[in-house]
Amino acid sequence: MPSIPFVILLYRLMVSVVFVIGSPVWLIGLVARPERWRNRIGFLHGIPEKGSHLGARVWVHASSVGEVKATTKVVREMSSRFSVEVVFSTMTAAGHSVAKAELAEPVYFFYLPLDVPFILRRALDQISPDVLLLVETELWPSLILEAKKKGTKVAVVNGKMSARGFGRYRKFKCLFGPVLRLLDAVLVQSGAHGRLYKELGVPAERIMVSGNTKQDSQILLSERIDLKERTGWSSSELVFVAGSTRPEEERIICEGFARARTSFDALRLVLAPRHLKRAASVARIASSLDLNVARWSELQALAYASGMPCVDSAKRQQIDVLVLDTIGDLAAAYLEGDIAFIGGTLSGHGGHNILEPAAAGLPIIAGPSRENIEDDSDALARAGALLTVKSASEVSESLLTLASSREERSRRGKEALSFYASRPVASLVTLECLEKAGLL
Repeated sequence: MPSIPFVILLYRLMVSVVFVIGSPVWLIGLVARPERWRNRIGFLHGIPEKGSHLGARVWVHASSVGEVKATTKVVREMSSRFSVEVVFSTMTAAGHSVAKAELAEPVYFFYLPLDVPFILRRALDQISPDVLLLVETELWPSLILEAKKKGTKVAVVNGKMSARGFGRYRKFKCLFGPVLRLLDAVLVQSGAHGRLYKELGVPAERIMVSGNTKQDSQILLSERIDLKERTGWSSSELVFVAGSTRPEEERIICEGFARARTSFDALRLVLAPRHLKRAASVARIASSLDLNVARWSELQALAYASGMPCVDSAKRQQIDVLVLDTIGDLAAAYLEGDIAFIGGTLSGHGGHNILEPAAAGLPIIAGPSRENIEDDSDALARAGALLTVKSASEVSESLLTLASSREERSRRGKEALSFYASRPVASLVTLECLEKAGLL
């Protein structure tokens, strides 16, 4: 292993000092959330010994819910095809919960330890991984360095690099460049992402295009949430599902929706904010436009309390906007909706998951900021499945274009589904690339 550049030694010293100075914070964390903070400081209680009858032990790290869902099929297929033993870490509590729900034992789950050298050495001693897979852009310098020092092979899977993220990494290329050169493989969603990783220092021969594994997380028809039934919306009403929305775009969406309803009253809106803690503020935005709002969690609670599948009919008829404030229901909402909007495309965040609404066969509306989903969104636009909007008036126009013609919705939705179905299964391509790179 090459000598460690001074800037990395300085980074490692700084994070160690910050950890010591910030000890009151993690001590409070140990009291408030003991399991999470024990993991964060490198104590992984109950991690099993490596099974002698199994193959390699693979540590998969996925930050939050989206990254977890993008990796579940990879983990299942990897476990069955290669008989590997998987341990799985996340950063967030939501990601932790989804991982435990979607991946069966004997997978061991824990929170990612802090990027502090002596903490990671302790964690790696306990885990003893043969392979470390980092999902998307989880590029932690000390984690990668300590893993390589232990002889662990390290790769990025489902790798992506937004223009904004690339700018930040390039600013600190003196730190990240040497670390990225240590990676054994970088499996990217598209060639555009691969070129950015190459510019940051990853050798070209270690970069492989494997596709976007989020395409493999389509929800099954049996997992319906009965959206229209629970809200009391009739089959003749059209549901516009705006998924993973950001603060800068929710007012635009609501204003465009309100304008469209003056000409097409049967429109209904589902708003699914990217961060659920913002559900109350999203509801206030819709209410400020004289739209009647309900929250999905409250409807579920009412239905549970009453023992009925839906709320009182008089109450149901008032709902114009439903705020989807629960984890894991967005894909099902797309499946039961009629038109989709891709969040993060009007706010400059580069766009979020576009494959779930495509898999549901919906016509798609999106803003111009699509750096994170460039290849897929461009293909959908060329096929006529995607309409681009930049303002509330354009949202309104696109909604009316789609709402007023069943044939138009059907044609664009079929193009979206055809695009989705024609793509290779990225999870399987990922495993092939990992095997080719000698990691499996």
